[in-house]
Amino acid sequence: MAGKMQLLRPSHARSLMEVAQSTGPGWFMTTAVPTLISVLVIVGVNLASEFSTVAAAIATAPTGTPVSIWVMVQQNPQKKGTILVEYTNNVVKGVLATLAFALGCNMTARSGYDMWPVLVVGYLTWFLAWSILSRL
Repeated sequence: MAGKMQLLRPSHARSLMEVAQSTGPGWFMTTAVPTLISVLVIVGVNLASEFSTVAAAIATAPTGTPVSIWVMVQQNPQKKGTILVEYTNNVVKGVLATLAFALGCNMTARSGYDMWPVLVVGYLTWFLAWSILSRL
């Protein structure tokens, strides 16, 4: 009975301590938090769907970007300065490509097209913009 009551062997306890002391952000911060934020954004947009301005503001709020910056810095503590510059530079490129997506969607919607053509044109403009910007 005493053998069955022992939950952690010394080797398991050491392994748990090593994991707890690791410098990486861990699964919770790299996977669970961004997923929860995404779900909250979708719920927020759904709740605010009667008010297009509020829904658009929630959908475009910088929610995943701060978490991703934190994760990048935590995973690369020895290169924190260069990672911040490099990563935020790429975030700017991504935001500009997302602006191209929004402009493509807006111009297509103004031309009277339905949702699917609007999204297709939006993604095509995003892809084109990202292809150009990623080379800079």
